[in-house]
Amino acid sequence: MKIKKLIIAVLGLGLLLGLLGINLSAQNRQNYSMDKTLCAHYVKLSRAQVDADNLPLAKVYAQKAVQANPWEKAAWANYNDVIQKLADNGDIQDFDTFIEESTAAQKPKADAGAQFEGC
Repeated sequence: MKIKKLIIAVLGLGLLLGLLGINLSAQNRQNYSMDKTLCAHYVKLSRAQVDADNLPLAKVYAQKAVQANPWEKAAWANYNDVIQKLADNGDIQDFDTFIEESTAAQKPKADAGAQFEGC
């Protein structure tokens, strides 16, 4: 009799912990939205601003398009195009930075009288 109660209590506790774990994992999930129509709308607005040569506003719309649907390739292509146009105009600082070549390290000069043991 005691064994049956113990088994039921352990199974009940296991079920309770399992449901609690499912609930906690569901709370940690992020809500991703994929609004394709809103994304297409922002891409269209961004392209219109590119045509009007208003690149800062085009960048804002391009960012909103990517936020509306991060998996849309057209939104990313539009964003990259706007950023490239901004960089070509010089509006983005540090976009075309380069790394200066370092000078070769000066080797220590051996003294004329010093001899090194070799193998």
